[in-house]
Amino acid sequence: MYKLMVNTIQWLAGRVAVIYIIVFLFCFTCIDLKTLDMRIKVRHLNSSIPDFTDMIVFSKAQNAKNDLDWKPYKRYFELILRYMPDDLIIRQLLGFVDYYAGQEQEAVLLFKGSVAINGQALFWSNYNLGVIYYKKGLWTQSAEYLLKAFESNPRLSVLLMRNSVVYRQISASPFFKYSLSDEIMDAQSKASILLLSVLNHMGQYNKMILISNLAIANQNLSYKDAFYFYEGLASLEMGQEQKAFLFLQKSLAIENNNPDVYYYIAGIYKKAGQLEHARDFIQISYALHQKHDPRFPYEAQVNLQFF
Repeated sequence: MYKLMVNTIQWLAGRVAVIYIIVFLFCFTCIDLKTLDMRIKVRHLNSSIPDFTDMIVFSKAQNAKNDLDWKPYKRYFELILRYMPDDLIIRQLLGFVDYYAGQEQEAVLLFKGSVAINGQALFWSNYNLGVIYYKKGLWTQSAEYLLKAFESNPRLSVLLMRNSVVYRQISASPFFKYSLSDEIMDAQSKASILLLSVLNHMGQYNKMILISNLAIANQNLSYKDAFYFYEGLASLEMGQEQKAFLFLQKSLAIENNNPDVYYYIAGIYKKAGQLEHARDFIQISYALHQKHDPRFPYEAQVNLQFF
């Protein structure tokens, strides 16, 4: 009887050991297959990384290369989205590429799908949507997204960019000699200018004054001359010529090559009966217009960006 019990226990132990071995081998195989699959994906992505030089140069000087081949970038970003469909940074980058590849509707959908994270607005998608609608003259839609870009926290966007593998690949290019923090603050300044232009088109002059004051008070924003210019323009439209004159003079003190400032000051002089001053400022305005300075009007050169 004792011998039978011993044999039975040995038999069960053997069966249990076999089961454990089978389970171990199954788990090991699954883990190994997952690891192998991940290695294949990483190898595939690494072999597909494009040279970001042209994309970087284009973003900084969009007239520099009109025949840029967007296909390598599009393939790469689409491949990443296939593996990581919820990556908002890749959606923003693919949206930029799609827009300039002539696929505006696809770009808009990608941007709209990446305007916020955990309820917080992300700068680039809102900014680029604002630019797209601005170029189409859709002021209400443009104002909606530009206001979100204006109110967004730039540090959040910079943090996400710095943590992005793709942005690290982009910044590894020898042609990338920029500070992400500086670039996003420059773009926020441009977003402020576009928003002021939109509000001017909409005749919302009180909001123009509010946004101008906020932009002037923000020490991180550049183009202060533009903010004073738009506050002067809003004051002029509201019949406050004296305030308008002061704001336009402040704009002129910062930047003396904007022909539109001289034009509106000339109008104030003319209304006040100071025709000689009015004539002088009109002549300066005309001469500056003839120079075709690409910086003016402020909103003319604003385009989509990704850094």
